[in-house]
Amino acid sequence: MTNPLRAAFIGAGPRSRSAHYPNVARLADVTMESVCELDEERLDMVVEQYGFPSVYTHHKEMLESANPDVVYCVMNEQWALGPVLDCIRAGKHVFIEKPPGANVDEVRQIRDAAVANNVWVQVGFQRRHAAVVRESMARTQAGGPVSMAVGIFHKQLLGEAAGGFTTTLWNDICHIVDMVRFMAGGEPAEVHAHRSKFGSSHWNVYGALIRFDNDATGIIEATRASGGRTLGGQLHAATVGCYFDIPSRLALFTNDGQRDNLNGWDLAGVEQSDSAAYDGTLDMHRHFVECIRSNTQPLTDIRDTVHSMELVAAIEGEE
Repeated sequence: MTNPLRAAFIGAGPRSRSAHYPNVARLADVTMESVCELDEERLDMVVEQYGFPSVYTHHKEMLESANPDVVYCVMNEQWALGPVLDCIRAGKHVFIEKPPGANVDEVRQIRDAAVANNVWVQVGFQRRHAAVVRESMARTQAGGPVSMAVGIFHKQLLGEAAGGFTTTLWNDICHIVDMVRFMAGGEPAEVHAHRSKFGSSHWNVYGALIRFDNDATGIIEATRASGGRTLGGQLHAATVGCYFDIPSRLALFTNDGQRDNLNGWDLAGVEQSDSAAYDGTLDMHRHFVECIRSNTQPLTDIRDTVHSMELVAAIEGEE
């Protein structure tokens, strides 16, 4: 039997505790060996829940002493670069959240370090793994080349709530930018974008029209001046149209007049209550472990997702 991967964690904030700790804990071939966190309350919380045998307050000490196989470094982009590079240079495979850096230069630094040290760095773009997205891609691939990919992401962030260390496009809307690029299956050849400030002094409304090098069209529709949160998209080929809400719903229209309405949990073969098993989070973590074992590039490795962040910067008008 193959020895389990030894996992270490840097950071125990809300995102880590809600999405990453519980799903890594579900993987039978991973042991959660060590954790590093400066906040004592957060540290005590995860140690009590997951029984970490080794606890640290400095990540360099953890890297040297615990010698993990993989490090889940889940930190705000404002502080992530240093610890991420330390992990990579120590020869560790790394999972990081989106955005993978505070700007394109930092993302490229992480990419270059991963290549130089021959490690995988998976970025938390779990929407690629969502059941409704994968089914949409399977249906369009069977129906011919992709003609159009659409990403839709609405929230309400007005006033100072729309601010932050980076823009809402860079730190959140990047999810659907990556998803659209992935679904389109090409690289951007031409980008036309608009951004505005609505009810805020910060950019909070974005629209983009993208021509990809395979002739697919991409559309980004993202506003933080809406009544509530919605996340979804569309994917089209000549014979099929897919309209989905992540993670739950997929409507399929085919050129023979058929319409199918599918549920995300049914596509994944799980219970509706187990949202992590069909929203992409669990599959993303399982996929990363499989790629480490097979030495295969993960779907959202930094070598690929650097291009998504370059597209984000182009939409922002920075590239």
